[in-house]
Amino acid sequence: MTNNNTKGFGAAFREYFWPGQYRDHGFQAARARLLCGFSGILGVVAGLHNLHMLSSDPQFSKLFAMITALFVLGYFLIPLIWHRTHNMILCNVVMQFIYFAHTNLQMVSDTSYAWRQEIFLIGPPVLALLLVGRRAAWIVTGIVVLNLLLAASILEHLPLGAMIVVAAVSITLMVGLSLFHNEIQRKEARLIELRDEAQRADREKSEFLAKMSHEIRTPLNGLSGILQLLDETDLTEDQKSLVATGRSSGRSLMTLINDVLDYSKIAAHGVTIEAIPLATRELLTSVSAAQSGSARAKGLELVLEIAADVPAWISADPTRLTQVITNLVGNAIKFTQNGTITLQLSVKDQMLYVAVIDEGIGLTQEAQARVFNKFEQASSATNRRYGGTGLGLSISKELVELMDGEIGVESTPFNGSTFWFKIPLVRAEAASVPAPPTASSAIVSFDGVHALVVEDNRTNQMIVRRFLEGMGVVVDMVDDGRPALQRCAAKRYDMILMDIQLLDMDGVEATEILRAHPGPNQHTPIVALSANILPEQTNAYLKAGMNACLGKPFRKDELAKVMGELIRQPKAGKPAA
Repeated sequence: MTNNNTKGFGAAFREYFWPGQYRDHGFQAARARLLCGFSGILGVVAGLHNLHMLSSDPQFSKLFAMITALFVLGYFLIPLIWHRTHNMILCNVVMQFIYFAHTNLQMVSDTSYAWRQEIFLIGPPVLALLLVGRRAAWIVTGIVVLNLLLAASILEHLPLGAMIVVAAVSITLMVGLSLFHNEIQRKEARLIELRDEAQRADREKSEFLAKMSHEIRTPLNGLSGILQLLDETDLTEDQKSLVATGRSSGRSLMTLINDVLDYSKIAAHGVTIEAIPLATRELLTSVSAAQSGSARAKGLELVLEIAADVPAWISADPTRLTQVITNLVGNAIKFTQNGTITLQLSVKDQMLYVAVIDEGIGLTQEAQARVFNKFEQASSATNRRYGGTGLGLSISKELVELMDGEIGVESTPFNGSTFWFKIPLVRAEAASVPAPPTASSAIVSFDGVHALVVEDNRTNQMIVRRFLEGMGVVVDMVDDGRPALQRCAAKRYDMILMDIQLLDMDGVEATEILRAHPGPNQHTPIVALSANILPEQTNAYLKAGMNACLGKPFRKDELAKVMGELIRQPKAGKPAA
């Protein structure tokens, strides 16, 4: 308890006289530190001088000692004024007043010259220049010169020549510092300009990526949907192989798009790490199940090993944790031609330790040093042979570090690799989770369900209609928000599938109107169908009143899953064709 209090007092003391950094438009944080820190130093020096005079000069008046003690207290209170007002001009005026009054009092009372107090008057113009600006500094310089000349003319023990020298030194110093201050101001203005340009470029980049994501995903949804529908028809083995290749290429393209978007979000500090209870074994089992098909296709064995001391429940971000593990396992499958890939989970030094061990091509020491760099792979030959953007491991590194963890690799050329990462282990209580999906790939039929589809793209209309009708859904189709509202006013639907970007009234506006006005579909589940699926965009859809979002391109089984979750009583029946 005492240690905590000591740490708290020490941190508060440091923050009082040396404020922490914060974002501002220039060097305000540095000026605040200078103000508070120098005030503390002045207070200490003034206090030591006061004690020195009391102990060494019997002529030193006790009244003067009490007055100078008040000046010491004044110096120590200047940081308080800053913390309360954040007004640099006010703090500077108070400091200059105390500084002038204190120095003049010392010049009058201390005739022994143990300390040459007039020399301290060089300091106020410098402080005014650094804290406020050039104009204030020259005003203070003028006051200092007049103060020195008046003191020399009034006090007999202060020689006029010495005061003129001090005044000349003060003016000369200010000329030089003013020239230097001008350069600092120009640099500060340039830094602000560069910062504004960088922020503007970052916004434009985000807008460009969002637009390109939409433009790429929309035709990709058409290609993916057509291949899915084609795969449900009677095909020869050769035709099935061609369709499977096309679908695999579509998934690879989607992975590339998602990697670029993830990289952009991380670079813009747009990724937030959650901490929610998750079941460790179920998490790894789901990753293993998702990657087992790719492993079997290459004749590889994917083995899952979970140590006995791994807790059943931990607190972490399941989405990002799954993404990192999936990246590592996917890489191991890509770069391994035969053998076994092992996914291990254990506890080491109160850290959750995940390792993916493969028997692949391995990495040289040089390659290991740069394999986590952005847009880099082990070599150009690796890129030509295996493809990819080189972003997967870079994104994994960024995500692990956001989770306060560490990631690394141990490898020998032609003898496999071990990619590992560790994050702080936070145990959690068991929580209720949805039942895992069944192993069956059959899609449940929704016979008799009525759905309204709002979609303006003809290809996407055809794909969604075929998906839904294949599951027994009765479909009404419109191509804009206004006719959708007219249909909803006249007929009750079990589900509404709403595109976002429409020609006249977009999906968000239509949803807000539908939720705001009583009618047969005020509470009907609405699913957003959109190629714009950045987190801030999907949050806007949910805030408008939508119940879920399906990112284009989507699969038929994903559509069926969302419908099953949102429709209270899906028509359980025979599997759809």
